[in-house]
Amino acid sequence: MNSQPVIKSALERSVKALTLKPARGQRTYTNVATVDGGTVCRTVEHDQEITIDVGPALGGEDVGPTPSTVLRAAFSSCIAIGIKLWASREDVPIEKITVVLDTEVDARGLLGVCDRVTPGFGAITASIAVQSDADAADIERVIEKSLRYSTLMEVFCNPQSIKTSLTIAAPEAA
Repeated sequence: MNSQPVIKSALERSVKALTLKPARGQRTYTNVATVDGGTVCRTVEHDQEITIDVGPALGGEDVGPTPSTVLRAAFSSCIAIGIKLWASREDVPIEKITVVLDTEVDARGLLGVCDRVTPGFGAITASIAVQSDADAADIERVIEKSLRYSTLMEVFCNPQSIKTSLTIAAPEAA
């Protein structure tokens, strides 16, 4: 089934709505992550819940993907979906998009073993494969636009302002 007309129509409606009323696109998303006891973290946003954990090497139960796995999945899927959206918007037929994301990590940073080692990712490589009969120049243009307007590409590549706050309360009585 060719989903591109449906996607294009939805995008056109959204663009029109935001052009007429820009405030409709300005919102704050809130999720709540809770860890009780061990390392299992339940994260809820709207009516969707994700269970996240770490493996036994970090004292976890391995009952869900790690935070880094979820982050990598979000990034690679953001790239893939973004390409599909822009291809649909610009009438460039793409049958399939595969993004392979490689991130280099050094656990010494996470565990504070070596202050010269970042706790974050080292090199990040996104390999994009596209199945399409479209002209290569059109595909490259769509990918360039999708990366230019990618939310997570922006987050990864440009510093973001992060504020933290802290509330301390006594444990609830059992």
